[in-house]
Amino acid sequence: MPGYSIALFLHLLSLMLAVVGASLATYAALRLRAATTLEEAIPWLALTGKMVRVFPIATAGLLATGAYMTQSLSGWSEPWVLAALVGLGVISLLGAGVERSRGGVLKRELQASGLSDRARHLVRDPVAWSARLTTLTLTVAIMFVMTDKPAAAACAAALVVAVIAGVLAAMPFWNAPTVAGPVAEGTMRR
Repeated sequence: MPGYSIALFLHLLSLMLAVVGASLATYAALRLRAATTLEEAIPWLALTGKMVRVFPIATAGLLATGAYMTQSLSGWSEPWVLAALVGLGVISLLGAGVERSRGGVLKRELQASGLSDRARHLVRDPVAWSARLTTLTLTVAIMFVMTDKPAAAACAAALVVAVIAGVLAAMPFWNAPTVAGPVAEGTMRR
């Protein structure tokens, strides 16, 4: 089945594009969170904006190739197929809905007031961080259900656990970053 093999390759390529984009966007968000000046913040905000363009391409690639492979082999009623579609839908809502709107508020605040107290609060936004990390945990859950192809209950459990894990993983990022001060000479323990 050369068509299936090509579709699988393009599916994995789309997944790689999404994971690299999400990883770079998360790294940029971490650097933005740690910024102490507007000059430090601007490049990371710009990188996040550039990564936003990757996700519609990756999503379209995943849907098109996934649809082709599903139609070729298994059918649309398989629980793992439905779980993957639901997971991808939630990821799209979290990214395009939550992260994009929260990122827009942060961008406007930085442009208007620089690295103000409000901007510093926005880079620690619990909703945005939960959405960001939940997209990553949902990606892992989708990869699990697509490779293991479990029954419906296990598929649902994987998605639920991924959402809970994403929110729990985000919790440390809700607080102000700790700033390590200089270590006084002679205070280091051996």
